[in-house]
Amino acid sequence: MDQPFFTISFEYEIVSGSLSVSLSAEIEMTGIDSCYVRNIRRLNSNESPLLPVLQLKKLAGTWVHADGDKESNISKTIGHAIEVYLKDSTKSRSEVKDR
Repeated sequence: MDQPFFTISFEYEIVSGSLSVSLSAEIEMTGIDSCYVRNIRRLNSNESPLLPVLQLKKLAGTWVHADGDKESNISKTIGHAIEVYLKDSTKSRSEVKDR
């Protein structure tokens, strides 16, 4: 079964209110509310990923790391960007482009 893939862009605050970076990431949805996040890198960059692959899931309305059910700034930011992408794309999850 093919899994839906898409790319998101988001602003990640390193220092709240004073330092942020524009990032992009490849998302592989593995279920309705779970995904792998790959190739987190600066927007429009071909550099090596800044973080390892993350596995996230939505738990009680909050995006958390699947390996410990803990929320972090990056899981919350990426989760929000996923939600915005899916809502703004006017596509249902089943219509997201398959790779």
